[in-house]
Amino acid sequence: MPSVSITKRRRRNVTRYAVRYRTGGRESPVQHAGSFATRKEAKARRDLVAGELAALRNPADALRAFTDSAPVRTLDAVANEWLDFRADASANTRKNLASHLRRIVPVLGDVTPDSVTPADVNRLVGLLAQDLAPGSVKRYVTTLRSVLDYAGIDPNPARHGSVKLPRVIEEEPNPPNSSHLLAILDNAPERFRLPLIVMEQTAMRVGETIALTWADVDEAGCRFRIRASVAQTRRSRWAQVPDWLMLAVSETTPPDDRVPERLVFQGISVSAIRHAMRRACIVAEIEHYHPHDLRHRRVTLWHGQGVPARELATRAGHSKPSMTLDVYTSVAPIDEATLEQLTSRI
Repeated sequence: MPSVSITKRRRRNVTRYAVRYRTGGRESPVQHAGSFATRKEAKARRDLVAGELAALRNPADALRAFTDSAPVRTLDAVANEWLDFRADASANTRKNLASHLRRIVPVLGDVTPDSVTPADVNRLVGLLAQDLAPGSVKRYVTTLRSVLDYAGIDPNPARHGSVKLPRVIEEEPNPPNSSHLLAILDNAPERFRLPLIVMEQTAMRVGETIALTWADVDEAGCRFRIRASVAQTRRSRWAQVPDWLMLAVSETTPPDDRVPERLVFQGISVSAIRHAMRRACIVAEIEHYHPHDLRHRRVTLWHGQGVPARELATRAGHSKPSMTLDVYTSVAPIDEATLEQLTSRI
């Protein structure tokens, strides 16, 4: 008996509605009648197919005429539409995705999404691997996979088993010891020292730190709120702050000026902090550290101090304790800086 149905598919926050039909019973093959961004569009296509089946006509003929009259959508057009669709992504993420597409689309050429083959994807991987790190190549291919998912291409050639990505070798964290931390603070511009100490003492990510507003500061409870909108896991959490550090943060702004939406650290960006740390490391003649290394340092110290795995994951903002342990159990023990050493540099 002929049948037609709508199947909802969701991949990486992108929802598509696929229409499929059979011209006979279970012995007849399932045929694809289109993939749509909205259920309304899918229902319209389903009704068209159902009408053809009821009239004892093969829907493929009507669909072929419909497809022939439809404008051809190139990969470039679909990719730009997908990028506009990603309203869930932050401005920085959208910027990175746009840079991915500027590399991907010219390599694949002026093609339609359904004409991309696994061989094309492997060719893209080979070209990207010439000047990008393995981890970056993987992110570019992930972007292509998402674009083709959005276009309703099934099977997705970027997910084909024949597509081979370069092996990503994860480097073990190498957080700074206390002498290197103090050297960074001594050689960083004064306005960066307090946010650097906040990251080192709380294990907050650099983006979470610069996004702190006074509405996120619980002075009485000695804690900072990391909002879901800025957390990497998209889940809010609280970061405990030593009382001496909370006092130092509070003293930066008079109570009357602490309006809820005001940033705690004014005029500081992620790139500015990274540049300040890089310059401090060069001047101090020590190895190059990144802001994220301060987070590694604090979690490593907590682990060495015997903080239970579940609590450690909660403090770090990881979804599973295993994520935290997999990264930090193999890191060599490091030493804690004293309170006097830190407060003298604020």
